This record gives sequence, structure tokens and C-alpha cells, in this order.
Amino acid sequence: MSDTDAKNTAPELSVITVTYNSKDHIVRCLQNIMAAANGVRLEVILVDNASMDGTTDAVREQLSDAPWLTIIANDQNLGFGKASNLAARRANGRYLLFLNPDLFLLPGAIRTSLDAFTRLDRCGAVMARTFWDDEMQFQFSCLKTVGLSAAIVQHTSLRHILGKRTFEKYWRMDWKMWSSDDPLEVSGAPGSYLMLSREFFRQLGGFDERFFMYYEDEDLCRRIRKAEHKIYCLPDAKAIHYYAQSLKTSERTAVGRMQSKSLIALYEKHYPHLGGALAICTRANNFMVSSAKRMLGLSGNRRASSTIPMGSPDGIELAWRSVPNAEYYFLEITPDPCFLHKVGAKVAGSRYFLAHRAYRMLTPDVYFWRAVPMVAKEPVGKAQVGRFRIVSDAGGEGG
Repeated sequence: MSDTDAKNTAPELSVITVTYNSKDHIVRCLQNIMAAANGVRLEVILVDNASMDGTTDAVREQLSDAPWLTIIANDQNLGFGKASNLAARRANGRYLLFLNPDLFLLPGAIRTSLDAFTRLDRCGAVMARTFWDDEMQFQFSCLKTVGLSAAIVQHTSLRHILGKRTFEKYWRMDWKMWSSDDPLEVSGAPGSYLMLSREFFRQLGGFDERFFMYYEDEDLCRRIRKAEHKIYCLPDAKAIHYYAQSLKTSERTAVGRMQSKSLIALYEKHYPHLGGALAICTRANNFMVSSAKRMLGLSGNRRASSTIPMGSPDGIELAWRSVPNAEYYFLEITPDPCFLHKVGAKVAGSRYFLAHRAYRMLTPDVYFWRAVPMVAKEPVGKAQVGRFRIVSDAGGEGG
């Protein structure tokens, strides 16, 4: 085969998905990737981190004749970053797409993402407009690369005093992104859907493997921007992210500890002189938040904090005072009291019924909601905030 023939048959895109006990999602995910390819030459590299639920067996059984698929079965859990780097070294595509196994691509997402690299200014990476629900009302926020001063406010009691002043620019980023019909530069793209060129990923050194899981995407996005490239959200590249909801109490606790460990590693890497202080703030904040959530669950004001069993067929009505000048509201839902990472939907009136099909996407926890009155693309009036609590079917926090 000549060099020209090899170039013409080489994949344009390598899709990389890392699995860990992802049997319920992975086959559908792989089938969806090929259905969404729309003529794009691609390969899929699946890296399984020693799943115990038969993930790779299910794939091999149902996709036995799939020449586009490469399976790397690890004998231990390497974490997301290290497993992704392993796949990237095996990749042949000009571009890489890191894709969660519980993410469903809509038609046109892949082609739109690839085209962005030739038509957008200094495009280093792209993310899709990702939805939380099948009705595609709630959109996920972009990934926030929070600066040093904002990080200090976020992880100390200063957030109660300086929160609005500190975080409003990050909130506005989401409001602008949710309203935009054009590609929009954002501070970061989540690893659930992150596309960039293979060569650029190599130049960046790949994912930093000190992050076993969580914050490796934020670290990479910081390095992309440091290399003077831009990250874009593409409104015409759409996907739905189905979060796994079967975590037990012990698993949720382990995940929380993993998040904290990675967040501390992020601070210590990017703010070496103050990373230790931020680490202490983070640990203290995690303790206070977990304590506050236990208090809310046990003795919170029931009128302000409704409790919903996971298996309940009923929903919950969220209502707020109408603002006379508001054309619509952005309703935001998050477990984060700072509202940095959230989902948001455009709502016409001053109430919204959160049905079971929506809140089943949430794990048992305390959640905050906020209704932001909007005129055109600008907030008007004061946002109104409430909370609700989702518990397991057994009525407690455990699964």
C-alpha cells in the first residue's frame, strides 16, 4: 500500500472510551458512536479498567465482528488519565475524542466537532452542548478553571460574603453558553466529551497521571490555554449524558475522597506556593459541607427542603416569586452551593415540575436550585434559591 493509500484509509478520528463496570451502557455507546459517524472514518479504542460486571464480555459477545474496535483489557484499575493515555498511544486518528460510556451522541456531533478545528480561531479543543435529560431541556455547564482568588473564596467561609462578586463571571459564562447559537469560547471542556488533535495532545504530554480520576480534564484545559489555544463549546454538536445512578453509600464516599484528593493535587500543581493552604481549606470545606448536608437531611426546614425517594413516581414542584420584568428564567440545579457546576434549563414561568424521569438522573444527596430572572441574555432582579433532598428507596442515605 502506498503512503497515499494509507493516508486515505487512516481514521480521521480515534474515539477513546474508558470503562469500569460499564456493562449497562457500553454496547449502546459503541453502537451509537458508529451510527453518529456520518461517514467520518474512525476507530474506537475501549480501555477497560478491570471491570467486574462483564463489561468486556458483553462487548465481545454483541460486537464480535467490529474491525473498527480495539479492546484493551487492563488487569487493574489504572484510573481515567492513565488509561486514556494508554489508548492515545495506540490511536491512529488525526484527532482524539475522549468520550464517557454513558454519553449518547446526536447526529452531526462528530462532524461538527471535527470541522471546528479548521474554522475557529486557534481552536485547541472542543466540547459538545451536553444535555441532562431526554427532552434536552437541561444543559450542563462548561468546566470552570477557577483562578486562585476564586478558589480561596470557594473553599472558605468567604463564599458567604464574596460569593456573588467572585463567581458571577463564571455564572455569566454558563448563561451565555446556554443562550448562544454560535460556537463560544469557554474556560474548559469536561472529559466526558473532549476532542483535540492527537499531535497537540502529545505535545501537551497527555493527561497528568497523578490524577487517578477527576480534575485531569481541568488540568489539561489549563495547559491548553497556557499554550495559547482556545476551547470552544459547539451548540450544533449535541449529546445527552446519562449518569449512572446505582452508587452505594460506600462507593459515593470513596468517590468523594477521590475528588478531594485530585482537587488538592490540582491546587498543589498550579499554585505551588499556596497549594498547601488551599489543601487545608479544601479539607475543612469538605468536612463542613458534609456536616451541613447531614444536618439538612435530619433537621432542615421541611418547607424549604423537600425529600424525594429515588423510586417515587412523583416529582417535585419548584416555585419562586415572579419578577415583573423577566422574559424567562434560568432554572439551575446542583449539589454545589457555589453554583459553579450545574445543569440549567430555560423556563417560561415562575414554577417548574421536576418529574421522576429527570431526578432519577441524580444520586441521593442534597441539591440546590436557583431561578435567575432574565431579559434577553442578561439577568434582571435577584435570583431565588431553594433546596431539596433525594434519598434512597430505603429512606436513608445508603443504597
